[in-house]
Amino acid sequence: MSTFALWRLFHRPGTRGNAGHTSVLAIIAFAAATAIFLTVLGGVHGFIWRASADHTIGCLFEPAQCAPGTYALWAKRLADANDPAMYASMYVMLAAFACILLVVPFVALAGSAARLAASRRDQRLAALRLAGATQSQVVKLTALEAAGQALIGALIGIVGYLALMPLIMLLNFQNQHFTFEQLWVGPWALIVVLLAVTILALVSALLTLRRVAITPLGVTSRQAQPLPAGSRALLFVGVLLVAIAGLSNLQLFAGLGTAVIYGIIFAFIALPFALVNLIGAWTVSTRAKSRARRPKDAATMIAMRRILDNPKRAWRNVSGIALAVFIAGITSVCGMFGDSVAGADANGIDPNMLMLRDIGTGGLLTLVFAAVLAAVSSGVMQAGSVYDQVNEYRMLVLEGTDTATLNKARFIEVLTPLNVVVVVAGACSMLLMFPLMAQDMTHPITLLSFFGGVALCYALVAVGALASNRVAASLNLMDYRADD
Repeated sequence: MSTFALWRLFHRPGTRGNAGHTSVLAIIAFAAATAIFLTVLGGVHGFIWRASADHTIGCLFEPAQCAPGTYALWAKRLADANDPAMYASMYVMLAAFACILLVVPFVALAGSAARLAASRRDQRLAALRLAGATQSQVVKLTALEAAGQALIGALIGIVGYLALMPLIMLLNFQNQHFTFEQLWVGPWALIVVLLAVTILALVSALLTLRRVAITPLGVTSRQAQPLPAGSRALLFVGVLLVAIAGLSNLQLFAGLGTAVIYGIIFAFIALPFALVNLIGAWTVSTRAKSRARRPKDAATMIAMRRILDNPKRAWRNVSGIALAVFIAGITSVCGMFGDSVAGADANGIDPNMLMLRDIGTGGLLTLVFAAVLAAVSSGVMQAGSVYDQVNEYRMLVLEGTDTATLNKARFIEVLTPLNVVVVVAGACSMLLMFPLMAQDMTHPITLLSFFGGVALCYALVAVGALASNRVAASLNLMDYRADD
């Protein structure tokens, strides 16, 4: 049987169980991640367009590559102390840093989307392997399905980017609005992002095949995954301490130039942020083990056992929220900058004050984008967990567990990891910012911005929990067949 014929059989109407639902959720996640990433990339392109004499990247870094006559006029603007253009390169650097911060939740959401239906798909692929399908057919089938989901989601995301562009054009940076030409990243960037999302989905999906290819019987019997090792936590703590030490001793790099110092600052902040995933599953499993020793009710016991059965899944349910909290800690001081010039006439603000106001706006915008990614991640992953655990729900219902206990267990299963990662991510981000902004970390605006971001994250989880309860209510657990 050909791979395409096997794919059609794999997706035959009436036999897909919940695989169709998880495919839709994966497509939604890919679309949201692509739309937001392209929107942020468009903002970076807009600042590069403004900071370059002839609006090209080459001219930004090398004046000799500028179009004839353009750099002389740009140099006159840079010499004018009242022209916002004097800080144009700083805007590019800050926008690139915001883009780097959002790359991590983007990759996390796209990776989670690629693995969303992995558990359900693994069972079906393992069944095909046991029925006689070759490993080559299983690999091709998985690649076809994962690439199809990612491609459709990315294409929808491009449409979303075009739809968001008019809203971004309303924003005011450097005392002017963005134009379509500034925000348009170009067809090549769209193609690269489309390929990157598809490749990311392929890699994530093919990595899950190791369990199917090696032990198809183990997959069908739902063997529990090993708990994360504590060495990950030691590595993360080591990186965090190095970053804090580096940020506390920036005077050692004073002779390297301003641009290099800013690059070092961004690197010391971005590296621990990128490695949050190393410690996430370990902290979640550690907390679950402590609560599982003395559960106060049946719902808590069920929730802790689910977390320990698959800590990585529990972490993915809240990983977007953790990254959003991290960003909330980093951008909390931005609100203070914006507040310092709030209400002032933009035409009367000198470039220094104008940049402070724009930093406040940019920090808030970065947090909003991170929150949207977190909301989609939390809602999609929680709903996907319901479909992934439908067999467990069915067995619990048949054993007499009431719906209220199941709903409470599902909420505790998300709330416990959330509380852990909020503390860890929030503390790490504030520790990283303390050497840079020690005197401003206790400012009322800074604290209000940070705790407001944390409250927003809890609200997003509540929305995701409500959505997952609605999904669970739509399942017919009594008539569900485990072999569908």
